[in-house]
Amino acid sequence: MTAVDAAATRLNRGIRAKEARVTSIAPEESLTAQTYRTLRRRIILGQYPQGSRLVESALAAELDVSRLPIREAVPQLENEGFVRTLPRRSSRVSEWTAADVTELFDVRLSLETLAARLAAQQVASGASPAALHEAIAAEHRALDSEDWLLVAETSTIVHEAIAEIAASALLASLMRAVSGRMTWLFYLTSARDQHQQSEEHQGLLEAILAGNDRLAESIAFTHIEKGRAPSLRLMTPAGE
Repeated sequence: MTAVDAAATRLNRGIRAKEARVTSIAPEESLTAQTYRTLRRRIILGQYPQGSRLVESALAAELDVSRLPIREAVPQLENEGFVRTLPRRSSRVSEWTAADVTELFDVRLSLETLAARLAAQQVASGASPAALHEAIAAEHRALDSEDWLLVAETSTIVHEAIAEIAASALLASLMRAVSGRMTWLFYLTSARDQHQQSEEHQGLLEAILAGNDRLAESIAFTHIEKGRAPSLRLMTPAGE
């Protein structure tokens, strides 16, 4: 199995896990991992509002776990940008600002245009695009279900799949570092035309399948940049 095939397998497993999302603890999943996923999901859904305190004892009681998995999960959330912790103070849910949105789009432009170009080159050289096909199919199913969190998650996986096909371990790692924030922002801006975005993903897939690296790079740039203004508008309170 090649590195690209292995990456495709990991992505497909991730897609199936997200589509089959349940509240019970999977037998193979640690309590810390389950706690992390629960907290992450609740933050994205706004059940823990932006700026709200995350009190360890209260969270442990709410989730019926000891403090240890909470203590272990919070740093993971902090690394992904969901939580901010100040010295000698409790953790709080991160608050989105216009600067945060702009920064994420700037980083995505750098990473994802490169990923699209490299992915097209890899496919032209014989790499399998199966992971991207499956990611886009999962996105279509999510759109049909109108589960907007699942739409956000599968949309993120589309972008991750492109980075995996690019066959750059560093690039894929950098994409994973921002994927949580991407999912969160995608969910918060679900009022955008999700079907239009899915169509743009399809166009990007076709350019990658054709092995046209410059076209894939251009489509990726346009797709990301088109989302900047509407995302800023949706994330900026009226009057600011």
